[in-house]
Amino acid sequence: MLFFANFMSTQTLNETQKNAHELAKATTEIVNSGTVKTNSEAAILLMCQNVDILASTTGSDVYICNMKGEIEICPETIDNFKLNSDCEKHEKIKIPPTFVQRVKNGNVSEFSTLGNSYNTYHSVSMAPFYMNDHFYGFCVVASPVTGDVLTGIRQVFTIFLVSAAIALVLVTIAVYVMTGKIAKPIRNLETATTLYSSGDFSYRVPEINSNDELSHLITKFNAMATSLSQLENSRRSFVANVSHEFKTPMTTIGGFINGILDGTIPPEKQDYYLNIVSSEISRLSKMVNMMLNISKIETGNVEMNIESFDLSSKIVSTFLGFEQLVSKKNIEIIGMEDLKPAIIHGDSAMLDQVIYNLADNAVKFTDNGGKIIVNTASDKKYVYLAITNTGKGIPEKDLEKVFDRFYKVDQSRSTDTKSTGLGLYLIRSILSLHNGTITVESEPGSFTRFTVKLPK
Repeated sequence: MLFFANFMSTQTLNETQKNAHELAKATTEIVNSGTVKTNSEAAILLMCQNVDILASTTGSDVYICNMKGEIEICPETIDNFKLNSDCEKHEKIKIPPTFVQRVKNGNVSEFSTLGNSYNTYHSVSMAPFYMNDHFYGFCVVASPVTGDVLTGIRQVFTIFLVSAAIALVLVTIAVYVMTGKIAKPIRNLETATTLYSSGDFSYRVPEINSNDELSHLITKFNAMATSLSQLENSRRSFVANVSHEFKTPMTTIGGFINGILDGTIPPEKQDYYLNIVSSEISRLSKMVNMMLNISKIETGNVEMNIESFDLSSKIVSTFLGFEQLVSKKNIEIIGMEDLKPAIIHGDSAMLDQVIYNLADNAVKFTDNGGKIIVNTASDKKYVYLAITNTGKGIPEKDLEKVFDRFYKVDQSRSTDTKSTGLGLYLIRSILSLHNGTITVESEPGSFTRFTVKLPK
C-alpha cells in the first residue's frame, strides 16, 4: 500500500505539472496575441474558459496569478469578466512570496498546503507565463492528494482482499489434502514402529499411490519389516534348534556318565559309551566354536593370521577326513586326482572352516551312491573352487536365502535335521574378510554347486 500510495501521488503530481504547463503555455499565447488586449473581456473570457475547462475535467483547483502572487482569474471570474473579482473560495488563498520567487525561475511542483492555504496536502504545480519574454504571472493547478490516493488504495485493497480470500480458500483446501496424504502414512508408520518395538512384525504399512520420498520410505520400511520378521523367525528357530542340540547330547553324556559311575553300564561296555560321549562333546565343541567365530566376525574382533598355503592340499586333506562317511554312503569323489597346486594368501584356519563346511554339506546332502565333483581353476588374480554334489538340490525360492543367518531349507525336504543354519552364513562371512565371494546353483532333484572365488 505504501508503494501504491507513492505511485498514485507521483502520478497525481505529474498530471498537475503537465496541466499547469499546458495552461501556462495557452495563457502566454493569449497575453502575447496582438489581436487580443490583455485586460479586454475577450482575453479574460479566453483565459476563464481555459481555467474552467481544466478545472471541470480534472477536478483540480485551477487559477491564474499575477506577478505579485494575487489570484486574477479563477473559474468564478467568468461570471462578471472582471479581474480580481471577489471569490469566496479563493479569497483565503494567499500565495507565499517564497513560491512567487521560486516560480519566477521556472516550474514548481511539490506536495504542500501552499502556506496553509489548504487544510490538507495537495499536489501543487505552478508554471510561469511571459509577456514579451518578461515574467508576467503564473498558473496554478492544485489537486488534493488524500482523496485520490485513498480511493485508489480502497480499490486495490478490495481487489487484494478478494484475491487473498480466494487464495486462502484454495491454500486451505490444498494444505488439508496434502496434510492428509502425509499425516495418514506417518500415523501408519508410527503404529508400525509401536508394534515392532513390542516384537510384533506382522503389521505392514499400506502403500500409497505416488512416486515421492514418502512412498519409497514406506516400501523400504515394509521390506525392513519383512526382513526383521524373517530374522526373528530364524532366531527363534535357531534358539530352539540350539537348545535341542545342546540338551540332547548333554542328556546323553549325563546318562552315560551316571551309568558308568553307578555301575549300570558294565566295565566291558564302558569304552564303547565313552567313545559316544567323546563324539558328542566334540560336536558340542564345534557348535560353540562356530557361534564364537560368528560373534567375533560380526563385532569386528577377529584377528587374521595371513600366510601362504596350497588350497588344493587343504581340499584333499579335508575330504580324507570324511572317508568313513563317504564309504558308508558309497559316494564317488571325482576330480581329486586332477587338482593342481593353488597358492593363496589368507588365514589358513578360517579357510579350513570354509572348506570343511562345504565338504560336510556336500557329503551330508548327497544321496547314497551319488557323486561329488571337485574343481579348481585360477587366473592372474583369483582362485576358483567349485564343489558339486548330486541329490535333491535346493528349491529356487531358497537359493537367495541359504547364506542368511539362521536360515534353514524346508525341513520336510531336507535330510539335515541337526543343522543350526549358521554354516553357510559363517562361510560367507569368512570369505568376505578375505575379499572373496561364494555363489550357489541348484537344480532340484539333480545337483547343487557352490563356487568360491578368492583373491590369490
